[in-house]
Amino acid sequence: MLFDSSVIFTNWLDLVTSRKVMGKRTHDARIVAVMLTYGVTHILTLNPSDFALSSNITIVRPQDINTGS
Repeated sequence: MLFDSSVIFTNWLDLVTSRKVMGKRTHDARIVAVMLTYGVTHILTLNPSDFALSSNITIVRPQDINTGS
C-alpha cells in the first residue's frame, strides 16, 4: 500500500500533458505516476500498451513469467 502524495499529481500531470493522454487512459497514467513517485520499476499486466508511458517502467506480461514448472 502506497500513500497518496502531491508528487504523484505532479508526475501524473506531466505524463498526461506531455503524452497527450485523455479519457480512461488517465487512470493508467496515474498508476504510472505512483510507480515513478515511489520508485516501483515493474508492473505485471495483460495490457502492456496501457503502461508504455515511461521508459522507466518495465512491463511484464503473465505469459513471460517462468514458473519453473
